[in-house]
Amino acid sequence: MTDTGITLIDTWELPEERIDESVARWRERVGLIHTAPGFRDARLHRRLRPDSRLGLVNVAHWDSAEARDEALADPRFTASAATAAGYATVHGGWYQVAAELRAAEESGEDPGITFINAFELPAERVDEFLPHWLDHAEQLSRAPGFRDDRLHRAVSPDTRFQLVGIAHWDSPEAWRAAHEDPRLRQRPPLPPGFATATPALFRVVAGF
Repeated sequence: MTDTGITLIDTWELPEERIDESVARWRERVGLIHTAPGFRDARLHRRLRPDSRLGLVNVAHWDSAEARDEALADPRFTASAATAAGYATVHGGWYQVAAELRAAEESGEDPGITFINAFELPAERVDEFLPHWLDHAEQLSRAPGFRDDRLHRAVSPDTRFQLVGIAHWDSPEAWRAAHEDPRLRQRPPLPPGFATATPALFRVVAGF
């Protein structure tokens, strides 16, 4: 079995006018840490629509949470620390992949777009939620333009978003066409009543 490591996901709620400076700060800080032992990769996603709740989503892969903790202790990194508390609310957590779907064929080098859906729900109801997500995702995976979809499950029951789905599509138009398909509208809604979804389309604006 392939070692998938662990995924760090940080979601940012912030004003549109502060996003550019936050992207620059992300580039600076991840630029200091990306050569650390245990770092695999990181991508920063920016919302396509300014009215989406989440402005930025950072997705980083590490060998382990301990590897990142060691990297954060580097004096160069701690010296670069700057707070965004005055204008941003950041929710972060560690995740493991709970489910994954992929298209039968690869879509080439075009970066496409990313659909991220963060779910708030009680940790004890995550197992109950999973069949709902799988039914919904399997239907979407048959649509033209679908590339892949991963559902990430929080390691800690105290994490704000217990589940985060990250899907890749060829284009916003392909994603919208799939979600407007009458066959999907006839199925039970996602999320179920005990969960709250925060969906939005994003594009990658920085990465290491």
